[in-house]
Amino acid sequence: MSLGQKIGRLRQERGLTLQEVSDGSGLTPSFLSRLERDKVNISVANLRKLALFFNVQMTHFFEGEDNQQAGQVVRSEERLKLSLDEAPVQVYSLLPANGELEARLIEARPGSGQQGFSGKGQQMIYLMHGNLRFQLGDEEYNLAAGDTLFYFDDLAHSWENIGHDTAVLLTVSIINGRDER
Repeated sequence: MSLGQKIGRLRQERGLTLQEVSDGSGLTPSFLSRLERDKVNISVANLRKLALFFNVQMTHFFEGEDNQQAGQVVRSEERLKLSLDEAPVQVYSLLPANGELEARLIEARPGSGQQGFSGKGQQMIYLMHGNLRFQLGDEEYNLAAGDTLFYFDDLAHSWENIGHDTAVLLTVSIINGRDER
């Protein structure tokens, strides 16, 4: 796998757009697009910017896939934060990027929520604390603490914290799991 392909794969595994990577790294979206397609080379300084943004060692971009350890720990203080500090919805990545599984911890202030992105995978939401209204296509679900919702995320979806406290939820996604249905 080329360097550009690894960068593109890492971006996609984390569910980020070129603009989000651009905003976080200082590199332009057009440069990032050309980089992912192996149309340009990258300097060490710019590769360092991407490594810092993705919270990985620079060697991550050069390691073979068979060079990984059997287990990986993501310490709570080392979680990758995927949202701005002042955002009403805080999103943290719980797993290192591995291509097939993604887990996030989400904290949402009362009244806040998110629009879902259509994708081609399976999604599970476990509500740890609070109350959510979840819209999945034409269906609506009211979730309370301890409830789990599972769905294929190829439908438009959104959710809102309808409680008086911060809602805390765990999301787990299996990327490209639609074919296994």
